[in-house]
Amino acid sequence: MNLGLETYLYLGGLVILAAIFLAVGLRRPQSAGGLDPKLLEKMEAERDSWRRTAEAKSAEAQEARERLARLEAAAEERDRLRDRLEELQRERNALATELSGLKEKHDAAERHHADKLAELEKAREKLAESFEATANKILKASGEELNRKGSETLQTMLKPLREQLDGFQKRVAEDAEKRSSQTGALHQLVSTLHADARRMSEDAKNLANALRSQSKVQGDWGEFVLASILERAGLREGHEYHTQDSVTSEDGTRQRPDVIVDMPNSQKLVIDAKVSLTAFERCVNAETEEDRDAALKQHLASVKSHIKTLGEKDYPSKYPGVSFTLMFVPLEGAASLALQNDPDLAAYAWDRDVMIATPTTLMMAMRTVQNLWVIERQNQNAKEIADRAGKLYDKFEGFVKDLDDVGNRLTQAQDSWHKAKGKLTAGAGNLVRQTQMLKRLGASTKKSLPEDYLAAAGVGEDSDEDTPALEPPREG
Repeated sequence: MNLGLETYLYLGGLVILAAIFLAVGLRRPQSAGGLDPKLLEKMEAERDSWRRTAEAKSAEAQEARERLARLEAAAEERDRLRDRLEELQRERNALATELSGLKEKHDAAERHHADKLAELEKAREKLAESFEATANKILKASGEELNRKGSETLQTMLKPLREQLDGFQKRVAEDAEKRSSQTGALHQLVSTLHADARRMSEDAKNLANALRSQSKVQGDWGEFVLASILERAGLREGHEYHTQDSVTSEDGTRQRPDVIVDMPNSQKLVIDAKVSLTAFERCVNAETEEDRDAALKQHLASVKSHIKTLGEKDYPSKYPGVSFTLMFVPLEGAASLALQNDPDLAAYAWDRDVMIATPTTLMMAMRTVQNLWVIERQNQNAKEIADRAGKLYDKFEGFVKDLDDVGNRLTQAQDSWHKAKGKLTAGAGNLVRQTQMLKRLGASTKKSLPEDYLAAAGVGEDSDEDTPALEPPREG
């Protein structure tokens, strides 16, 4: 940044000097009545010289800014790695501090148990001395009495002392056993912490070495990062994307991309993770400019080699609906460093149907794919709803038509019923009237016709209207 500021100051000074010389040059000819051609030529030459100098300084400033941007990116990655190393060192120091504290506790426990054991030993010795003195005193003062009462009386007198001595001995044994158990557990804990600390240190070292030196481990790590991005984007393995899918090339070799992402309308995305870490790590940690330039060339060559390899696999011709291959670079810094130092790298990849994707750009793309699937499912649901609505409308139309047919049939049946009823009750010689006349004439029956039929026919149950009289039989 200081170099750019100095350049701008220098250019500003040149512009000011040019303005001054131009003003002086213009003033003199006006006073003399014309411009001096030699002076004008000299001023133009100086102006061109200043312009070239300004352009050179501007180019140097641009180059300095680009170099500074690269250095800042490398410094960022170096700081990140340094922070990770410091974090591991802090964890190791914390474990060492915890181990030191456990050792101090262990030593304190050892001292405590030793002091307690010494106190118990002194108490036992003191008790034994007291017991011996008491016994001698009793024997001396009560010799005759002890002789008379015998050993049973002596045991009765000494029983509390014996029980107290046995209690002290039991406490000493229990404390010794407890101390041994605690010491063993503490030793085991210390050993476990030692082993954990060594394992963490070895794991961190092995991970760093593996990522730097083993291509297979780098590839597995890249596939792991790729799978985690797809999962966070909301895609499901076996549904929106597939792994372990392979095709056969023209020469008979099996080709297996890392991931195939399905999209609506039978479109697909082929994603292959490529890790270029070894040269990138050397470039970031280079101590000299020469080492950095050499590592940068190797890093660019590695990225181009991955692009060339993916282009030769020609996945678009082997998978219908695939337009290009996404080359996923799991390290943002590695991809940025390559693209910054080779402006034609993206075009080089595009010419081979390859696009470079970093974790950030891949997450955006996969989120877009997930949203496309959401929209597609909504469209499918809307289409199914429309289909079901159409079928429901057709069914309803048929039901309405059938219901109209039922109504027409009911109307026809009602008309037929009215006609049939009219034949029963309408007219002077309707059937109801004639059957009622038969009943009145003496037909044997126990039932009667309904009143409404009789009323409709114009006859009553007890009416004699229109009933013919019986004539006596004629003589021959």
